[in-house]
Amino acid sequence: MKIAIIGDMHLGFDHHGPRKNDSFINAREAFDIAISEKVDLIIQTGDLFHERLPKPEVLSPAIQLMNSVKSKLNSPKIINRIYDGKEELLNKEIPPIVLIYGNHEKRPPEYINPLQMLHGAGSVYLMEQESLVIEAGKERIGIHGLSSVSETYVKELVKDWNPKAFPNMKNLLLIHQNFQELLPKQPPETMSYSDLPSNMDYHILGHIHWAQTEKHPKSKAPIVLPGSTVMTDLKWIESKSKKGILIVDFKERISSKFVELKNSRILHYEVINAKGKKPSDITNEIQEDIIKKIEYHNHKLIPLLRYSIRGELADGFIPSDVSLRPLVKKYIDRVLIKIDKSKLTSKILSEKAKLVSDLKQNKVSVEALGIKILSEKMKIKDLDKLSFLFNALGDGDLEAAEKLL
Repeated sequence: MKIAIIGDMHLGFDHHGPRKNDSFINAREAFDIAISEKVDLIIQTGDLFHERLPKPEVLSPAIQLMNSVKSKLNSPKIINRIYDGKEELLNKEIPPIVLIYGNHEKRPPEYINPLQMLHGAGSVYLMEQESLVIEAGKERIGIHGLSSVSETYVKELVKDWNPKAFPNMKNLLLIHQNFQELLPKQPPETMSYSDLPSNMDYHILGHIHWAQTEKHPKSKAPIVLPGSTVMTDLKWIESKSKKGILIVDFKERISSKFVELKNSRILHYEVINAKGKKPSDITNEIQEDIIKKIEYHNHKLIPLLRYSIRGELADGFIPSDVSLRPLVKKYIDRVLIKIDKSKLTSKILSEKAKLVSDLKQNKVSVEALGIKILSEKMKIKDLDKLSFLFNALGDGDLEAAEKLL
């Protein structure tokens, strides 16, 4: 069976900004590649949407896109389904897009998330915590999917779930979580590769935005990260890797290839050493680099430039003295510039000033800050519960908030 694996799409990202079309441009290209490869099934790794409640202007074209894909591929069938410990024998056609929801779409159990809406409308098939035997033509494959859950108890949940591989076919696991091996300095409850079931032939990881391939430490089965189809955080590693999708052929011997997205915007990530420099020195250095990047750019979309300014400024200056707004405005039609001053320091920078700087430069959301404060004040470690509580309070839904306490 030939399958396309497409990573986090974040449809609706930067909806009111200059990159508002990027997520859809890349998503359409990703699906077009899958269709041109004549795949039997498309697997999407969660975070299809960038927000829990996507705007109608995002939701409507997303539905149209899913339905367009559905019309161009044959419908596979579910033959067997195991859910909540119960097994069903079925012969049911489903949409050719199978996915899980990610942390960006997760809502409290009593609320509907956007992927549940698409599932109910018949545009996609959503797996929350279940195992399926899917048939396409005369070929079958076992898919075991777990949508995003709190990092606090994911290890125990996976252990208790303990999905069993279906006999006489390839089995793959689909999950959307953090992993110790990929994101350093994670709390001990974060999953490791060794926590993944060792009875699977293939493991597909969502949530991580760069493409990478590893092996299960016990079974040596592939662990693949397709990466996101759009850049959101603009990390250094994304400037060094390409955006694309995986095409995997699950025959007796599994083979795969990574197909690059040609329309994906180019990201340049540069580190600027600010040690002992004046703000004017830094501004001049960055302007010279901008001019050079523009001169050699040959992509139809203007590039992204992220500058990470690090080190201690010359005496008498603080990070707020380094203002690059004139540069951003000057070149706005030729390059999109993002500045990170989170590692820029000064001898006279107070803790309060640093907090304000971090909030401004790192774009820390009110939600993230509120959840952090709630966690510290209420001594609650369950991040899902905190997130739901904060959202309920923000929506003025005091009844729902009381239920969570």
